[in-house]
Amino acid sequence: MNTSTQTDIGHWLARYAELNFHISVTDDAMLLAELGIDSVDSVGLVSALEQWLGCKVPSDFLVDVEDIGAFKRKAMALQARSAAAADGEADYAAFINPFLAAKLRQLKIDRSFVRAEGCYLYDAQGEKYIDFMAQYGALPFGHHPRPIWDAMTGLRDDGEPNFAQPSLLKSAGELARRLVEISPAGLTHVTFANSGAEAVEAALKMARHFTGRKGILSTLMGFHGKTFGALSATGKSDYQRHFALPIPGFDHIEFGNIDALAAKLEAEPEQFAAFIVEPIQGEGGVTVAPEGYLRQAKEVCARHGVLLIVDEVQTGLGRTGTLFACETEGVTPDILTVAKALSGGLVPIGACLCTSQVYTEKFAMKHSSTFAGNALAARAGLATLEWLTRDDGALLKQVQENGVKLRAGLEALQRKHPDLVSQVCGRGFMLGLRFSAERVRHENFLSIAAHEKELAQFVSSYLLNVERIRLAPTLNRGEVLRIQPPLNAPWALCQQVLDALDRTLAVVATGQTGTFYQALLKRQAPAAVLSVLPHDPPSRPPLGVPSDSESRFAFLMHPLDAESYADYDPSLQLLDSAELAEFATSMDGLLEPVIGSTVCITSAAGGRTVGDFIMVPHTAEQMRALSQKDAVDVVRRAIGLAVQRGAKIVGLGAYTSVVTGGGAHVADCGVPVTSGNSYTVAASLRAIEEAVEASGQRWSDMPAAVVGAAGAIGSCMAALLAEKVPRLILVGNPAHPARQGRERLLEVVRRLREHVLSRHGGGARFAAGSLATEIVRDAASPEEQALAALERGGRLVLTASSTAVGFARLVVMATSFPGKIVDEDVFQRGSIVCDVSRPRSVGKSILVRRPDVLVIDGGVISVPGGPDIGPYGLREGTAYACMAETMLLALDHHFVNTSLGSSLSLAEVQRQTALAEAHGFDIAELQSFGRPLNDARWEAYLRESAGRPSIPRRVVA
Repeated sequence: MNTSTQTDIGHWLARYAELNFHISVTDDAMLLAELGIDSVDSVGLVSALEQWLGCKVPSDFLVDVEDIGAFKRKAMALQARSAAAADGEADYAAFINPFLAAKLRQLKIDRSFVRAEGCYLYDAQGEKYIDFMAQYGALPFGHHPRPIWDAMTGLRDDGEPNFAQPSLLKSAGELARRLVEISPAGLTHVTFANSGAEAVEAALKMARHFTGRKGILSTLMGFHGKTFGALSATGKSDYQRHFALPIPGFDHIEFGNIDALAAKLEAEPEQFAAFIVEPIQGEGGVTVAPEGYLRQAKEVCARHGVLLIVDEVQTGLGRTGTLFACETEGVTPDILTVAKALSGGLVPIGACLCTSQVYTEKFAMKHSSTFAGNALAARAGLATLEWLTRDDGALLKQVQENGVKLRAGLEALQRKHPDLVSQVCGRGFMLGLRFSAERVRHENFLSIAAHEKELAQFVSSYLLNVERIRLAPTLNRGEVLRIQPPLNAPWALCQQVLDALDRTLAVVATGQTGTFYQALLKRQAPAAVLSVLPHDPPSRPPLGVPSDSESRFAFLMHPLDAESYADYDPSLQLLDSAELAEFATSMDGLLEPVIGSTVCITSAAGGRTVGDFIMVPHTAEQMRALSQKDAVDVVRRAIGLAVQRGAKIVGLGAYTSVVTGGGAHVADCGVPVTSGNSYTVAASLRAIEEAVEASGQRWSDMPAAVVGAAGAIGSCMAALLAEKVPRLILVGNPAHPARQGRERLLEVVRRLREHVLSRHGGGARFAAGSLATEIVRDAASPEEQALAALERGGRLVLTASSTAVGFARLVVMATSFPGKIVDEDVFQRGSIVCDVSRPRSVGKSILVRRPDVLVIDGGVISVPGGPDIGPYGLREGTAYACMAETMLLALDHHFVNTSLGSSLSLAEVQRQTALAEAHGFDIAELQSFGRPLNDARWEAYLRESAGRPSIPRRVVA
């Protein structure tokens, strides 16, 4: 990261301003707004700052930054926070893995355990938790097993050297002999390691050296460790691509498919040194290989001179009820890896067993490890093997018996909840519950998590917090909940876990996300569990079946705030505001962009299109807090999902448009995009018309102000309002130098005049007394003379002061500056305010403080055919204008970038208006702050605004 002083930052900003805005930065007191930054410019500035500083910069960085000095101070503070560990974090979060710590907090599983014994963990408050994760199999006898500790304590007492390489290691030799004695016949040599991944690395080196071949074949969804070689063999690209892996020579085939193995080896003879495979894919979802698969794999590999490596790091030493899982098929692999359980739960150790044929002098003399084979780990391994084999393997028999009973109990839960649990997998004490990915109920987040194959992490969080039971999802398959008790866990404890799972699944099956999450937060079971919700009626196309329609669209959206989550999932209305805020935090980026609903639109003209509404899992505030790069990246991923689903055009809603500069920064994603701003202008005008009519006011009494008039939306709104209102107050950016600001507003007026005269020439007639009528009357005059006359006559006001809106009865807020810019005291009593800005320019507090002012959003659209697009705070049959523009473009097969950045034009607004009329789209209902206007709000406005307009309390002339 670039460590910079305030002077450095000042120099950088000065150069940036000179190059991009042609403005010279004078001193720290200079207002940042004097640079003339709009929303598109701010995206560019934040992106450039992020790249220069070398740390993440929130997309709302410029909020509350008034002058150059504040910019420099805020950048310095941001840099300092990024360079140091967050204050107040625990040592783990501060010095080991802050990203994991944040994820654990988000999932509500950020426990710090202070004591452990047997199958139990204890936190600082003394709460006891059943641990049925067994550290992914590395705790074969639970926590702190006394016999293992005793064996290691003996090392201290008898004084055997722990590290004495190179020499003949006594304890390591004994452990190797015992491993060979209990392993499948034919394995004769042992190479020790410090982990399962290192054991795999040794196996890969051994195979390459013995065969003289480079290729390593493994299986998709397999997991073999996180070192370079082991990770290259791991069959999931998400682990590899971040590290430029896999290493050349690695390839993957489908697990359990013997025909795929045979075909690969026949197609590429002499290519592969080894085929590495797990008997049961642990991280791949506790997936058991078909019966006979390992035996057939051994035969196929032998025919092609390929070594068979069986990875039993997780399955080995009792986990499946036998010492080795490959025993069940009588298979002796060429190489066998073990680790986890060999540790006895106390020390790191791994081992690679092989046949005498494979074990060569070169490998033996070139492969070594400082810590491998140390006496402490060897003694733990010896004690582990003694425990597993004592009394004729009594513990293994217990695992077999209890494993069968535990699986039967899980299968009973599956029969009880067939829509929720699709499969019970595994054997012995290596079991898993696979949750169904079918979206049987669209509008709840538990169903979404299941559909996205992420439900297991929600369930594991609930179990930890409510039932005090520790389970976890598998790494490669987020829909599988692993159940891996310590091998010596008694049946009574297994039954406790089954009972807890039964109670948990009963809550999940209701689809009541609110009940589920509130119990998780309160760390106690819900007082009552409702019956299972009925399935949604098939009112929309199924989510999983993309249409082959040539005019398919997608629209990106996100919850504007925590309350928006309750719009989508009504069960969340159970939560109070603090709990709902916690839920929003938990959902922040937890899922990838996901399809919220799919809708079919049939227009009045007979056109048809199908579209997906894709939810980005961040609220507006969370989107603003993302770094600029991360914010654009998440939008790009959502667009990628849209393309995958066949979208021919993608609409950007709310902050997905703002953080991408009105779509300009994602116009290269391989599919056209639209900000939806053109139809938003048209719909906003219709909303204003309806509000004026409903309020009983006359256009001739409605002087209008447009704040942000120099912007794309503002200039279009000004031109359209000129046809109706007698007077226009155009408010420009107060940050611009006076001359520059006035020139920009004059350019808006020139375009406005051109629009009016063009419309008049085409036969349009305007309201008597309107500004447009005055423009037409003076059409013959030279442009500059005509504009000067409008200003002298008071028909046109150009200003940089936002308080000038106090002289208007109709106000359009179309600024792109992030944040509130007009105080509610400024508005004239009885005025109508249409806020098109995102983020909003009018604070929600106006609802309480100024009931005499009516604030409306940019319009809600009635969609032909009355489709239910989904629970997004809209009534059935309606959509927001930006959504509707995407639909209209799809119906029109107009697959080009539209309404991007600052390129908005009146011609496109008019085209969108015509398209809406042709296809049967129209204004539906007025809304305010994202909520429909109700009768009570209308009555309060009419009552409070009755009488003559009052003088605003804070107006600057």
